[in-house]
Amino acid sequence: MTRQPVHPVQSAQAVPAVTKVEAAAATLRAAIRAGRYAPGARLITRDLAGELGMSLTPVREALYQLRAEGLVEHRPHRGTVVSDHSRKRAEEVYRLRAALEPMAGALAAERAGEADLAEVEQLLADLTAAIEQGRTGDVPVLNAALHRRIYAASGSGLLVEFVDRLWNGVPYQTISLGARVAESAAEHERIVAALRRRDAEAVAAEIRGHIEAGAAAALSSLPGPVRPAP
Repeated sequence: MTRQPVHPVQSAQAVPAVTKVEAAAATLRAAIRAGRYAPGARLITRDLAGELGMSLTPVREALYQLRAEGLVEHRPHRGTVVSDHSRKRAEEVYRLRAALEPMAGALAAERAGEADLAEVEQLLADLTAAIEQGRTGDVPVLNAALHRRIYAASGSGLLVEFVDRLWNGVPYQTISLGARVAESAAEHERIVAALRRRDAEAVAAEIRGHIEAGAAAALSSLPGPVRPAP
């Protein structure tokens, strides 16, 4: 897997959250998902506290939370590092995503209100603008926000929770997006168009195809044999 350089994260003050722990966790989670911290990179509590403008305690507790989510892990003699998942785990995550996310999308097509659709369409416009303007750091963040907003419109909190855990567990979207930005943008357009038509079957099919294409791009960059789809 290509290692990406580690960049300072944005201040946690910009992340809406109830507590400092939640703010720190949200900021670090977003940074890992966006690829700002490379897999295997050390996360030093004191350095993070300085970047986030916080004391050590909330940052330490935030790292415990991210560890429970699978985004980071503790390694002997190294401390906390960004998780570097195996091909086997990635294959399993994408298989589960391809099962659960189409279900969430189909429910969203049936249950979304006009306000939900307007927010989804605005996020799509924001993502499209980021791609066209070459704002590569914003693309994975907006991509995740678009997916999550669609799934939130399903009205199924438990389903969204499961999907969110899968996204946290193996944050390979940066890899797959980097390899196929144009294709992904076209797929998003079709997903949102089907959602606007309230065509649950089409939404599910488009999301499934989108995930399978992203999986192929991400898995091609990981070491190990390519396994046939189940």
